[in-house]
Amino acid sequence: MKNQNFADRVINYDSSVLAELFIESSNPANTSFAGGYPDQQLFPSADITAAFARAINANTPGIFQYTDAKGPLALRTILAQRHSQRAGVPVVADDLLITQGGQQAIDLITRLFINPGDGVALEGPTYVGAISAFESYAPTYYEIPMEADGLDINKLEADLKANRGANRIKLLYTIPDFQNPTGITLSTAKRQRLAQLAVEYDFYILEDSPYRDLRYRGEELPTIQSFDTDHRVLFVSSFSKILSPGLRIGYLVADREMLSELAGLKSANDVQSPNMTMEALADYLTEHDLDAHINKMKPVYTEKCHAMVSALRKYMPAEITFTEPEGGFFLWLTGPTNLDLNKFMHDVLLPEAHIVFVPSEPQYAVTKVTNCARLNYSNVPLEKIEPGIKQLATYFKAYLAEN
Repeated sequence: MKNQNFADRVINYDSSVLAELFIESSNPANTSFAGGYPDQQLFPSADITAAFARAINANTPGIFQYTDAKGPLALRTILAQRHSQRAGVPVVADDLLITQGGQQAIDLITRLFINPGDGVALEGPTYVGAISAFESYAPTYYEIPMEADGLDINKLEADLKANRGANRIKLLYTIPDFQNPTGITLSTAKRQRLAQLAVEYDFYILEDSPYRDLRYRGEELPTIQSFDTDHRVLFVSSFSKILSPGLRIGYLVADREMLSELAGLKSANDVQSPNMTMEALADYLTEHDLDAHINKMKPVYTEKCHAMVSALRKYMPAEITFTEPEGGFFLWLTGPTNLDLNKFMHDVLLPEAHIVFVPSEPQYAVTKVTNCARLNYSNVPLEKIEPGIKQLATYFKAYLAEN
């Protein structure tokens, strides 16, 4: 029982499931397919360490001082150039805000747009951290099911048409590239249509794309923001997946008027992101080829993804289906509708096989779905993937036979 003096946003939100999962995921006795972590063997630790040293030496004493809430001009300039090239959207430094990872960007955007009861459309399932951020603002959720090529655009349009009043959709949250948790990629046609719908129905799009650079096969698709003709799309990404989550550096690209308001909200929240870290990142990006680093990572993740998909094909019973992502960190398992994978994991896998994953239930904002799970392959040692999936499949077969 939580302290009843706490705010409603705390009392009404149950974080125990995820807290327990993170504990179990970090337990070395368990085979964890749960965490959404990058492979720490791929961090350019020496180069980042050297970047911190150079940044401190070059900028003393200024690096120890406050800076612009938007972030240092040098870093924003570098990121603006990269976004212009990689996202197909010409921007300059004043169009960017540096944040404490992508998570803070999600929170700031929600705070900018959402009053209690306002409509937030989001994919079902979606990133559980986004649901946590939205919960604090007490929105009305419009859950849009996922299809093989991304969110169900027809369902979204039906919800937009049916709800034009006080609880209308004001913000759409989507992860278009290798979605967390399904690994699905939104098609180009749907990206273009989303940008059109935003204008037609007067809502904004939070395009969260931390995995965009981690494509292992297929062709890169244009960003939703590249189709935006009315400053309706706010693009969010971070360096957590492609460089190091320990940096806690994300960024947000948006219309300048909105960005000014977001910078004010950030200033009220934490004044600024750490100046030393931002200057060190600017130094690293100046001295090193980030794309070359990413291209070194891709073969490792490609092999891990292939190993998991191959093992699932080889060992899983026919009742269990799964997505086959073209990039990112995750894939999505689906079992028979009467299967409760949270119960299966806690009653069977943890005590007997010491295997963990992320059950589907906390990854839906509205629907109670218990028969699915997210599997992560990026943080699992390659040699443990096939044995772990084989063991998981063995327990699945036995459990399905009994139930």
